[in-house]
Amino acid sequence: MNIECVSVPVSTVWTTKASPRSIDSLMTREPYQLERYLEKMTYDDRLQLCTNDLAQTQLLFNESVYVVQEVDGWKEILIPSQPTSKNEDGYPGWVPSHHLVVADPNEQLTVRAIIVEQTAWLFTKEKKAWLQVSYGTELTVLDELNDWIKVETPLGHALVKRKNVQFSFKKNNGQSMVAEARRFLGLPYLWAGMSGFGFDCSGFVYRLHHICGITIPRDASNQFRSGDTIAEQEMKEGDLLYFAYEEGKGRVHHVAMYAGNGNIIHAPKTGKVVEEIPLTDTVYEKEWCGVRRFLNSSLWEMKTT
Repeated sequence: MNIECVSVPVSTVWTTKASPRSIDSLMTREPYQLERYLEKMTYDDRLQLCTNDLAQTQLLFNESVYVVQEVDGWKEILIPSQPTSKNEDGYPGWVPSHHLVVADPNEQLTVRAIIVEQTAWLFTKEKKAWLQVSYGTELTVLDELNDWIKVETPLGHALVKRKNVQFSFKKNNGQSMVAEARRFLGLPYLWAGMSGFGFDCSGFVYRLHHICGITIPRDASNQFRSGDTIAEQEMKEGDLLYFAYEEGKGRVHHVAMYAGNGNIIHAPKTGKVVEEIPLTDTVYEKEWCGVRRFLNSSLWEMKTT
């Protein structure tokens, strides 16, 4: 399998190459129009991404994938950075062929700049705004120029403001993770969302862990089968709470982060925004099925039993 990397700010990974609808052409065809896409989608458009099993996950600019095959302008891929029980080599799906370019095999060996704002602009060498990218995007550092960082991208050299990046992962403790989560309060929910332009529930906690150098499974059900099991009385900020149908006895369908003082932070569902709420007297309290902690390792494997 060839290794390629993403050449657009955010690429939705579709269930099949036939999954995208007419509205989705704003993301899948040229010209790429992410902001217009998010503005034009109705509630029903957003809901169908889930109910019709259209979208699986998302990729950030410069993220690497394995290409399995190319068919009619689409590439079947596996995402090694997003662990899943669906495939041991990474999360599977389909993206438009023009969203990918051949990856530089030496890039992973160099210093990386990590975007730590919800979104941030990349600039041309003349310092004109060029491309808006997401929180968590990682780019190779070429040079440091006072208030600017020169970076390599899949589309050539660019500049990014120093204040928008870090050169190492954020502190991986619960308090700092909760502080990161609160920066996204009010951001609209997006099924399959993995970026500062919109998250789903498991994409939200995945990205918050990844920015701290911790890789956890992509989906809530897989996350629940991973990490350290924590008793309710030992729960701390940054721990993840899981919720299941049939009052906690059925299939896991949701995840939230414990924010302390009985509160949770989560991306609830289509039509809602990232919020911090008390757990008590909510539907989530009745569906709560367990707590997991992922602060002790850089990579968690799913339990098979």
